[in-house]
Amino acid sequence: MKFVVAIATVLVGFNALASTEVLLNCKHIDQADISSAVVQTYADPAKKFSLELVLTSPAGETQSIEIDSEDYTEGWIALPAEDTAERYLTRQEGGWEIFGTIGQATYFATATCEEKAE
Repeated sequence: MKFVVAIATVLVGFNALASTEVLLNCKHIDQADISSAVVQTYADPAKKFSLELVLTSPAGETQSIEIDSEDYTEGWIALPAEDTAERYLTRQEGGWEIFGTIGQATYFATATCEEKAE
């Protein structure tokens, strides 16, 4: 009986280690190719200094990108370039938004996000 309890305890502990934690959930992003984004921890403890950015397109296709946890902490997450635009998901005083540049022009777009409280 003790063996069964010990195995169950180990499995529950391992499962807790292997879970991810959502840090930022952007339910709406005003971009033609990105409808939502999630920043989460990796389940793999070896990637503890990296985070996973999961982007979802309007068609429902997902793309996973590894980002540095320092970029998230600083509030400046690079997004995949669309055509010739450089884009970033940036933390502002009132929440998150998209900041981008096309040539010499800059633009801002809406990002409706909920960030995990620290």
